[in-house]
Amino acid sequence: MKTKEKIIHTALRLFNEEGEPNVTTNHIADEMDISPGNLYYHYRSKDDIIWQIFLNYEKKIKHVLSQQNVNYTSMEDMWLYLHMVFEVIAEYRFLYRNLIQLMNRMDFLKRHFRHILALKSQTALNIMQHLAQQGAIKADEQTIASLADQIALTTTFWLNYSIAIYDDNFDEEKKLSHGIFHVMRMVAPFLTERDKEVLDDLSTQYL
Repeated sequence: MKTKEKIIHTALRLFNEEGEPNVTTNHIADEMDISPGNLYYHYRSKDDIIWQIFLNYEKKIKHVLSQQNVNYTSMEDMWLYLHMVFEVIAEYRFLYRNLIQLMNRMDFLKRHFRHILALKSQTALNIMQHLAQQGAIKADEQTIASLADQIALTTTFWLNYSIAIYDDNFDEEKKLSHGIFHVMRMVAPFLTERDKEVLDDLSTQYL
């Protein structure tokens, strides 16, 4: 791994573990055992590092949200699909933990993250509409649109909520599963009885 890539890898780990506001470029350089000058040769500031990390995140989350081969009529596939979304969020969790501060500080990040939020809502809307067309859920267009926004909201802020309600030593995988469970529970009242039973079975397996 080249130094430039190592800086991004190390910074992401430190931001996730210690919180972005608590990590300086000197901390990153010390962790890598390189001089600050060597770090600045590759990235002029911490915001430059954050921006590169964000671009990596953006590429991954867009890839997941834009998948075309998900079988939306299967509750099992829905669960696994949401797991992929939450895994990307967990990998870049500092972005979500410090989202408001970062958006206020970095206007270009704000613009890009708003596009991601719009894509989350649109993807959720597409899934809900597909389920409705297949007869898997029964809900009117206004309810479906509202559900899509609620799903985007929950996936975006679940991480901060889980930090507040769970102990620090609570299993990270369980946190993800609880997030998926809450998203799918929003849809549950509109599912067929058979799909409700499948969702209950999935909840037993993963929670």
